[in-house]
Amino acid sequence: MGQTGVGKSSLLNALFGTKLEVGDVRPTTKIPEPVTVEGAAGHSLVFWDMPGIGESADADMSYMAMYRQKLIESDVVMWAIHADNRSTAFDAAALERLLSDSLQDERQALASKISFVLTKADLLIPPPWVYYRDRDTGSFAPSGRTRRRLEEKAAYYQEVLIKPYGVLSSTETYNAEDFKLEDPRFSFDEYHVRYMGFMDEATRAQFASDHPQFADVFDRLADNQRVVPCSAQFRYNLVRLLVVIVNKLGESAIGRFRQLMGDADTLDIIPVSTMRKYGNLVVWDKRKSRVTFDLDEVEF
Repeated sequence: MGQTGVGKSSLLNALFGTKLEVGDVRPTTKIPEPVTVEGAAGHSLVFWDMPGIGESADADMSYMAMYRQKLIESDVVMWAIHADNRSTAFDAAALERLLSDSLQDERQALASKISFVLTKADLLIPPPWVYYRDRDTGSFAPSGRTRRRLEEKAAYYQEVLIKPYGVLSSTETYNAEDFKLEDPRFSFDEYHVRYMGFMDEATRAQFASDHPQFADVFDRLADNQRVVPCSAQFRYNLVRLLVVIVNKLGESAIGRFRQLMGDADTLDIIPVSTMRKYGNLVVWDKRKSRVTFDLDEVEF
């Protein structure tokens, strides 16, 4: 879900190898598009690519009704926000509209399904991104300054879009650590751990310090309520986003995702030949009337 043009279809294509149509100018997704990926064991996962809100007032009226229905039906929702955007008003208003007509228990269930994603992080330039090359392939990572910008943006959106619903939200993860903790904010059984409320970074750090044996549990719970920056084009942070999705689905989903997608460690791999197409810089000397530098011609 999210505004038009934020890269929802591109993100699904990058995560799951789908072939959804994408466009740079006009919205290409006009109706909810289901994508079913079959697994080797006979199960399947169904993804819905939703139309972008913000296209027009008339379209938004019908889209919001579709959004709410899919929010009710789905197990996990990724709400995409353009990383190079400072305005939160539209997304905050849309979220409030989706939740305001629901009863308290239903609002809590719906709010807990949503994970917010900052898309198109590759457009935050300058400062530069770093391509870690290993022979004919490599992977992208933000430089220190870019990483700090992304962290600041993620924290800002978390403050505006997630924290206000803290009393409604809960976060759940699988229990692989035999979690046991006497605290009214937690409920747990053999398979799941749930935390009621908003787990901010300070709370997570305090829990991890007091109960280090469960640090991974606290981190997974907090991850569900963080805003995850990513880039479909640079294939940045896709593995981390999948971890958040699996957290919400439960431990049994880990095997399903691996069977459907193969080795997740390859999600961020980009060939050098592809990387070279993502940007170029040409310097033209006006006095000499010729190109004096062309990044595309530089040998690695």
